[in-house]
Amino acid sequence: MRDFELLQPKNLADALDALAQNNASVHPLAGGTDMLVDIRAQRAQPDVLVALQNVNELRGVTRTNGHLRVGASTTIAEFLKNPLLTEHDALRQAASVFANPLIRNSATIAGNIGSASPAGDMLPPLLAFDAQIELVSKNGTRTMPLNEFFLGPRKTARNANELISNLQLPISNLQTASAFYKLGLRQADAISLVSVAVWLQRDSDMIRDVRIALGAVAPRPMRATRAEEILHGQIFNETNVKEAARVASEECAPIDDLRASANYRRRMVNVYVRRMLEQAWRNF
Repeated sequence: MRDFELLQPKNLADALDALAQNNASVHPLAGGTDMLVDIRAQRAQPDVLVALQNVNELRGVTRTNGHLRVGASTTIAEFLKNPLLTEHDALRQAASVFANPLIRNSATIAGNIGSASPAGDMLPPLLAFDAQIELVSKNGTRTMPLNEFFLGPRKTARNANELISNLQLPISNLQTASAFYKLGLRQADAISLVSVAVWLQRDSDMIRDVRIALGAVAPRPMRATRAEEILHGQIFNETNVKEAARVASEECAPIDDLRASANYRRRMVNVYVRRMLEQAWRNF
C-alpha cells in the first residue's frame, strides 16, 4: 500500500480548504469502509485523504421545508435508528441489511453514494424517494437529482474539490408507501445480486405516482421509467403489476459474473418488482 498524507480538518471550511489546496490525487474519507479496501486493492491511489469524522456540519437527519435532510457523514447505524425515518420503509429496510452491524457503525451515507457501486445497498431506495444531492466546494454549492449523479460504475459527477454535503428527500403530504428487497447469496455481508425499491403514492384504488429503482442490474443504479409509466395513473391490480414487472426486467441491463447470470438477474427483477409493488401497497 502506497503512502498518503492524512488531513483531519475540524470543520467544513477547513475541509473545503484542504480539497481546494491539494492539486494531487485527493479524496475525502468518511467511514473508510470502502476507501481503505480500495487502497489496499490498489483500485484507489490517493496522495491525500481528507478525513471528515470531525466535521459536525455533515452529520445528522433533520426535517425542514418539506424535505428530509440527511447529512453526508451520517452513519448507516445512525440513519437506521433515527425516528424521522419511520415513514420511509424502503430506506430502513435497506439500512437494516447493509453489510453487518460493525460496518454499519462506520459506513456513511455519502460513502455508499460516492463509491457509485451498481450494487450499493442504499442507492435504489434513495432513487425511489427521488433524492436530491447537494455538493459543496469553496466556489459554492450545487444540487442535482441523485439519478444524474451516477455516471457509470464507480463514476460520479462530483468534482475533486467538492464534498457531498447532504441528501434531500421530498416529503409528501399525500398517502405514500415504499418497500425494498435485496437478493444476496447470504444474510450478512452480501453483495446484491439484485435489489429493488419501490415508492407509491395512492389515491383510492389508483396509483397516483410511482417510482421503481433497481440495483446490481445495470452499469449504475437505475430507475425503471418505462415500468413506472405503465402504472402511473392506473388502478392497482394484478394485470398492471405483472406487466410493469415484466417491462422492468426488460429495461435493465445486467451482466454475467461469478455470482449470477444476466438471465437469472432479469428473472429476479421480474419477481421482486412484482413482490415489492404488492408489499408497498399492503403498507398503506
